[in-house]
Amino acid sequence: MPDQNARQPVRHFFIKKSLQYKIIVEILFVVFLTALLTTVTVSLVYNAKSQNGSFYYMSNDTKKDLELKNILEVILPSVISAQFISMIIGLGIGLFSSRKIAVPIYKFEKWVTQLKKGNLLTRLEFREKEEMEDLTHECNALADFYRTKFVEIQGSLEKLEEKVASDDAAKEQIEEIKQTLKKVNFC
Repeated sequence: MPDQNARQPVRHFFIKKSLQYKIIVEILFVVFLTALLTTVTVSLVYNAKSQNGSFYYMSNDTKKDLELKNILEVILPSVISAQFISMIIGLGIGLFSSRKIAVPIYKFEKWVTQLKKGNLLTRLEFREKEEMEDLTHECNALADFYRTKFVEIQGSLEKLEEKVASDDAAKEQIEEIKQTLKKVNFC
């Protein structure tokens, strides 16, 4: 893991771009859908009230109330402004929640890649201890288990090599197994 001072989370904000973009778009779509639903609802309620003539005004002077602006002209801009603000908040939530999801997936992929390369000494670690504690423990226990098994195989192979000192075919097979074990980093 790089030094804390060398980290540049803003510069490397998008670690798994396709996943993060997908999450952001989904969140913005939901916010846009609710904004659209709110606008349509306000418009429908206004139209229904205007056709019935049942508006509630703040004064008792009917002549003055008739001079007031259309209620939709007063309410709709504030509703649209609130929806615009909610879109910005949704974008912020999308950005940060997508990163919270993408970083652990990225680290997990890097850990698995190291295992595939034969590096059983690799460790999976997260800064978010509480959320990832069980996953980290289980993954590292898996690597420890296989590391222990490879050490046991190597020990058994060394004992077998001592016992078959005169059999050339067995020595050759033992050497092949040793070459295979050299490809795995477990000590």
